[in-house]
Amino acid sequence: MQDAGFPGEEGGPSDEILDLWESYQDAVVSITRPVTWEEAEILIRCCPTDHMAGIEWTVLHGIESVFTPERLEEFRSLVERCNSELMKGMLLERLQNYINSRE
Repeated sequence: MQDAGFPGEEGGPSDEILDLWESYQDAVVSITRPVTWEEAEILIRCCPTDHMAGIEWTVLHGIESVFTPERLEEFRSLVERCNSELMKGMLLERLQNYINSRE
């Protein structure tokens, strides 16, 4: 991906990138929570690999919506399969915070 300036400026995102961004954003915003376990397995492989103006938090909350204390280890295993180191780190940190708060 190229360095992102402002749209329309030299060095800014192309129209194709902006269209892709908008499509991804629309798809993410349309996710109804809680998601099913199967949907979480799809989302975990489609996570943003960089910050995306907050879209990553919507994806994260969708994935977290399948969490139950009874399935903690299954959830951890799901998170470990995340395609994005950024998102995996965020999800694992939040899971550890939950675990620590229960001790």
